[in-house]
Amino acid sequence: MGDLTMRLATSGDMETVYAIFRDAVDHMNRNGIPQWDEVYPTPAILQEDLARGELYVADVPCDGVLAAVVLNEQCDPDYDAAAWEGGQPYVIVHRLCVSPYAQGKGVGRALMAAVEEWAKARGYADIRLDAFSQNPHALRMYTRLGYVKRGEASWRKGLFYLMEKPLA
Repeated sequence: MGDLTMRLATSGDMETVYAIFRDAVDHMNRNGIPQWDEVYPTPAILQEDLARGELYVADVPCDGVLAAVVLNEQCDPDYDAAAWEGGQPYVIVHRLCVSPYAQGKGVGRALMAAVEEWAKARGYADIRLDAFSQNPHALRMYTRLGYVKRGEASWRKGLFYLMEKPLA
């Protein structure tokens, strides 16, 4: 998946982005991963991400947009309780979502590699995120990529692990 390009989403991408999230929610629910639902993330939330210039897509030649991610410095107050070891400034990864049709093909790993390059180019010292404790696929990917659990947070859908990866 070396020819993946991470770029800012455009309004023209949104129908595809909505479909990716809808398909992923259905796929997770069928596989016993109750991470997302009709309450979160909604098209309105994704539209706000787009309007703020924080929604990125993974574009692959011949296949088009296969994944999306939100990058910003906004985090839930529960992040404050984690034992972060990385430096400042840091960027937060939100709502990473890969189309079920592209899962298991390296799209998520390639997108996270692009996120890391994007963060380094902008002077970030650290990447932080939260991962649903009942999503073994995401946890395995983040662990393999070098993300380390630094804390936990309990939100509406259950327990989430707060993870980070220093970039230095």
